[in-house]
Amino acid sequence: MNINRDISRANDLFKQKKYVEAARLFETIASAYQELNKDCESAEMKNNASVAYLMAGDPQKSYDLSKDTHLTYEVTKDWKNYGLAMGNQASALENLGKKDLALDCYQIAADKLKLAGEKEFRAYVLKRISALQIQKGEQLDALGSMTAALQSLPKLSRREKILKKLTDLVMKIGTR
Repeated sequence: MNINRDISRANDLFKQKKYVEAARLFETIASAYQELNKDCESAEMKNNASVAYLMAGDPQKSYDLSKDTHLTYEVTKDWKNYGLAMGNQASALENLGKKDLALDCYQIAADKLKLAGEKEFRAYVLKRISALQIQKGEQLDALGSMTAALQSLPKLSRREKILKKLTDLVMKIGTR
């Protein structure tokens, strides 16, 4: 097994939207790294496989692979990958219909990504939090989450600029 070649192949399969094949190869690579006692690399490959399985429409397999990978990153204080791992778990849980658990995982992901200074990833997570809060009927919380997401982005799309103006206006009215 040539790990670097296999990683490149798995990434190519993913880009070709051959998600199940990519996921299986990422799993094989994760096992190889585990045998070499390379826990962080193994966790990263499990998370890659998790994303591929989610894209393939298998959220349970996605969750099973990503579950607990954040603990590996906690040991090394790698808050970016900790946050991304929690985001993967949250996405899988959301797709499994476990929205309350997903929301909890997204909250943890947002906190860790903030610690890591990862503004764009954090903004994506905050947008997912906002969407789930709207579904739960928590409109004011959703507004706050969306405002935080938009404020953390260094560059906004045209749509995001309009949304930011609207959320700023609503927040201004709400504080009067």
